[in-house]
Amino acid sequence: MGPLPKSLFKLTHLITLDLSHNMLSGVLPSWLFTLPSLESISLFDNMFSGNVPLELFSVQSLKELNLANNQLDGEINVLDQGPILQTFRQLTNLTFLDLSFNNFSGEWELDTLLSSLTNLVALILSYSGFSVTTNNATRYVNPDFNTLSLASCKIKVFPESLRTMKNLIFLNLSSNDIHGHVPDWAGEIGGSMLLTLDISNNSITGLPQFQWPTLHNLHIQSNLIHGPFPQSICNMSSLRYWDMSNNKFGGVIPQCVGNIIPSLFMLDLRNNLFQGTVPNVFEDCGYLEGFILNGNQLEGEVPTSLSKCRKLRILDLGNNHFNGTFPGWLGDLPNLQALVLKSNSFHGHIVTTSTIKFPFPSLQVLDLSHNGLVGPLPGKYFQNFNAMKNVVKKGAKLEYLMLGRVYYSIVLVAKGGKLDFAQIDVDYTVVDLSNNNFEGEIPDIIGSLNSLIVLDLSHNSLTNRIPHSLEDLSEIESLDLSSNQLTGEIPQGLTDLTFLAFLNLSQNDLVGRIPHGKQFNTFDQNSFRGNPKLCGFPLPKKCGDQYQGKPQLEKDGDEEEESGFTLKAVVFGYGSGILLGLVIGCLMLSIGRPKWFNAIADAAEHMILNKKNMRMRRNIHILGRH
Repeated sequence: MGPLPKSLFKLTHLITLDLSHNMLSGVLPSWLFTLPSLESISLFDNMFSGNVPLELFSVQSLKELNLANNQLDGEINVLDQGPILQTFRQLTNLTFLDLSFNNFSGEWELDTLLSSLTNLVALILSYSGFSVTTNNATRYVNPDFNTLSLASCKIKVFPESLRTMKNLIFLNLSSNDIHGHVPDWAGEIGGSMLLTLDISNNSITGLPQFQWPTLHNLHIQSNLIHGPFPQSICNMSSLRYWDMSNNKFGGVIPQCVGNIIPSLFMLDLRNNLFQGTVPNVFEDCGYLEGFILNGNQLEGEVPTSLSKCRKLRILDLGNNHFNGTFPGWLGDLPNLQALVLKSNSFHGHIVTTSTIKFPFPSLQVLDLSHNGLVGPLPGKYFQNFNAMKNVVKKGAKLEYLMLGRVYYSIVLVAKGGKLDFAQIDVDYTVVDLSNNNFEGEIPDIIGSLNSLIVLDLSHNSLTNRIPHSLEDLSEIESLDLSSNQLTGEIPQGLTDLTFLAFLNLSQNDLVGRIPHGKQFNTFDQNSFRGNPKLCGFPLPKKCGDQYQGKPQLEKDGDEEEESGFTLKAVVFGYGSGILLGLVIGCLMLSIGRPKWFNAIADAAEHMILNKKNMRMRRNIHILGRH
């Protein structure tokens, strides 16, 4: 923490200096680059700022320099023509140079640099701030050159110098401005050595034939690539991470995809134009953790061979035309954390078909919205969602759901709109069963999911009361029960949900005064519209005398007061004696309720309830002290 210690200046025989992953700050001192024997400097992942000292460009002994992940700035050009040469071209002994993730400026002509640094084997400039150009002149490149990372360097064409990199292992040209078809010769880059290719986030429209039998990581997502599934990929039997999402691929997914399934950790084909059924080729999928097909035109049933993928953590088939009944056999997968089947054509009841006693033990995200599912809510599943119960937060530092080194991104409907998560917190738990045909009551067991962040049961045919068990959802941030047929009063305890930022109870048959205080004071009319029998803030409808000063009570049976003894008669009878209460109750049934009687009953009820509430508060206070 703090600046580099000046005591390092005395280490005149120092060869290697590695102070990475600290909190060192300030400017880089010029004396650091006057140490006569220094060959390797690694200050990766600190907080250094300011310019790089000019003395750096005179350190002829320097072989390795890593200044990545700092806040360094200043202009440095490869073709510097100033009176004092300030360019890395002077460091002819450099073998490794990493300046990524800084705030530099300047233009680097790639061919000139590589032909000057004839010992260089790794050049990493991603997100450095530099603009990299190429004159596409084939010049000398070290035959052992193996790593080139130029993400976000404003590159417009595939550098011609890549053709001479026969031993390239890692190539990252993502987030640039490369247009058109990738040249055919690009399929030979690295020969049989290439392990990682990332050309994502460009404007590429076509691909060459791939010839990389040892490739592990292929990222071609977020381009404009169209045409059928690239068959040459089926020959890459060593693929581990394959992302071709957000393109315009079409046609069917071929059976040959089964050739690469045995080695895959992640397959992401989302947001393309694939159609037809998904090949049932997952018998050997022991490594597969993520399978994402969201946003295509696929149909048919979910491939049953996915039940063999015991390590599967993410299954996202949303926004397609899949049909059939709910694939309950997925509950057998012990590591499944996110199951997204939204916006398909699934139908019928959710039936527990799992062969294990406790299905879906690791599930944290369940999105079955916008389907044709019917029957009661799956209470038996809720009781087994252990990953949504009593979650211990993993500290102040956020952790995200990842598939190897790749973040899982997802679009969820929460807090009244779509939320696009480029990466989702591992503690973010979601149940979305909205826009189906579920009926019956909301099961009490759902209140046991006390780590739930988002609960959306809207646009169904749910009936009966809002269960008081929802008061136990202490982490809930978004609760949507709108457009159902829920009855009764809103539980007062919902006002104690500290993190509740969005509430929608509109379009139901709720009655009585809207609870007030705490979070409920932040909600507007939209949270409660379409409930004709609701009253009080924030609705314009005022509550009548029957709700003045009246706390909420739990009532059994129907809401109708006209049948049987009314609550006022019973409360009055409780205060004046059982016999008198029975007499007055019978009298009311026979002659109706005169106004003078209502006034007396109101006063008696108000007095008795006030005393009862005083006793309850006193008891709670005593319990709280213990």
